[in-house]
Amino acid sequence: MAETNPALGPDLDSPYGGAGNQLAQFGAGCFWSVELAFQRVEGVVKTEVGYTQGHFPNPTYKDVCSGQTGHSEVVRVHFDPAVCSYSTLLAVFWGKHDPTTVNRQVGSL
Repeated sequence: MAETNPALGPDLDSPYGGAGNQLAQFGAGCFWSVELAFQRVEGVVKTEVGYTQGHFPNPTYKDVCSGQTGHSEVVRVHFDPAVCSYSTLLAVFWGKHDPTTVNRQVGSL
């Protein structure tokens, strides 16, 4: 199925910016407030939001919200590890994400 569904294929992207930059990806239920938190971290050079792990190619927000595609909303972070460690990114993530709440996002009821 990976041959016909690009969503199941490998991610061949390279980190944005300098040669030493790295990628990290975080899923926190909803990507909007999490993306903003990462954008404010020194050493983060770019953020992107999207969907991962689903079985439906090129889903829309409405498709993913239906709960039928198997996707999770994620933020991909391009960062310079000489300025911002992965541990720092994890601290930001856990500061915005509470897996014990409904839908695994802060403020969900």
